[in-house]
Amino acid sequence: MPSVNLQTAWDAVLKHDRQFDGAFVYAVSSTKIYCRPSCPSRRPARHRVTFFPAAREAEAAGFRACLRCQPHLSNGSQMEQMVEQARRYLDDRADEPVTLKELAARVGLSPFHVQRAFTRMVGLSPKMYHTARRMERFTASLRRGETVTNATYDAGFGSSSRLYARVSRDLGMTPSAFRSGGTGVTLRYATVSIPIGRLLIAVTDRGVASVSLGDHEALLVASLKREYPNAILRRDPQGLKHHVRMLLASLSG
Repeated sequence: MPSVNLQTAWDAVLKHDRQFDGAFVYAVSSTKIYCRPSCPSRRPARHRVTFFPAAREAEAAGFRACLRCQPHLSNGSQMEQMVEQARRYLDDRADEPVTLKELAARVGLSPFHVQRAFTRMVGLSPKMYHTARRMERFTASLRRGETVTNATYDAGFGSSSRLYARVSRDLGMTPSAFRSGGTGVTLRYATVSIPIGRLLIAVTDRGVASVSLGDHEALLVASLKREYPNAILRRDPQGLKHHVRMLLASLSG
């Protein structure tokens, strides 16, 4: 498997990383089944895993395709294709309300099944994903210099009071503070090593303001300064121990 080294491949399996689907498959000796890296099945023991560059090599070695992730299909399983269709539908309507019933009808699934499959494969429920895309649209508008009111309606938020409550939780500051680059805001931050590099988390007295990944702490801090040039930055690893612990637990599944 020349294009992906073994440690990278194993890390992708541990994280169910969809970016590596198509780059390789992994086979488990105890079950004689091979899977995609993103397969949601239980993680196998490392000593039972063999990597192959493609499905045909795994099958030639005596392994059979997983019925759950269907690694022998080049475009993904039928359910994966339906979830991807649902995700694109939500992306195209980031500024519009979309009900679960409407989404389910669009992809040909029941509301129950689209909710369960989407949450399992994407990591967020359809509603949470749609709201996250709205927030991305909202913050992008603020960065372009739009007023808070214009950004609110551009993102499809109908109630400014509801938006302010959400921003306090999701951005860790008011929209006006975010728009001004963190004026009047103190960001406490900490970094920690993870298998793929370094992770930074920054918080305010309102909540988590930033989570980012990179190779070195200095680069992460520099990026945080660029994002919030007018904020006060304070390194606080002791004060953020709980935040770091919870974030690492979330990343480990």
